[in-house]
Amino acid sequence: MKKLLYLFSTIALLLVSCSKDDHSNAPSSILGKWYLAGRTIDNGTFVNYNNDCSTKRDFQEFFANGELIFNGHNALCELNDVETSNWVKNGNTLTVSNTNFDPMIYEFKYTIEKLDADELILKQTVKEPEGTFVYRNTFNRN
Repeated sequence: MKKLLYLFSTIALLLVSCSKDDHSNAPSSILGKWYLAGRTIDNGTFVNYNNDCSTKRDFQEFFANGELIFNGHNALCELNDVETSNWVKNGNTLTVSNTNFDPMIYEFKYTIEKLDADELILKQTVKEPEGTFVYRNTFNRN
């Protein structure tokens, strides 16, 4: 559940269209595996993501067909948390939504602040009863 909540806080709200260039396999392409590194909240201290397994890291993988799969490992290093979503990239906007609508429908929108061959930084602004928070989630290729 911790990983699912992290995944949801990593993703944002609104459906946008996708151009053919957005699914290219260029070095700055979002396609492939991205390992969770950590995040900041409201420009605070960077907090490292803690993997439950010491030898296998959790990751999200973007596929050219618009699928996004989160892979999480438990403390026994078994793959125990797999979540499939849809993704669309339009310019610097990334939209992620669920593929099945049970138990809930979700759609998250992120601003891509950095995307290069090695690092992806996604910004999400979330309004909650306590106030508005800005999350910056960092992912690495290696």
